[in-house]
Amino acid sequence: MNLEFSDNVRKDVFYLGVCAVLVVSAAALNNYYTPDDPLKVGYTEVETNCIGMDVGVCLGVQKQDHTTYNYDNYTEVEPGTENFYRRVESELMMQAYNICDADMSGMEWTDQAEYRNQTGTEWLENENVSLLKCEQTFHRNITASR
Repeated sequence: MNLEFSDNVRKDVFYLGVCAVLVVSAAALNNYYTPDDPLKVGYTEVETNCIGMDVGVCLGVQKQDHTTYNYDNYTEVEPGTENFYRRVESELMMQAYNICDADMSGMEWTDQAEYRNQTGTEWLENENVSLLKCEQTFHRNITASR
């Protein structure tokens, strides 16, 4: 059986193949830049899940799910408890959101952020506190006008 395709069918198959390569490449880039390790900062836990088949490598698209917990008790935390350190992280990361910009990188922002008379740099010395780098902090330049 000798099948010959017309030029139009060959072009269509070629473009379909190019589209498939682009979609697979976009999913692969997304998966590459999505961190695999779960992360806990403040009252928020970030977990990465595979939408598709996970066979050691995600054959699909990775998606991060954010879960916030202990919201009801947010203002009443006792110093030294786990929730206190989550509160410290939350307060400092809120400041990072306002401090970080496109020109800032790494942990530069921790010298400018302060909570309970300690800078972010001083809080990082505590093993119970972990903070994100500017690159991992969502920021957007907003120009407000009337």
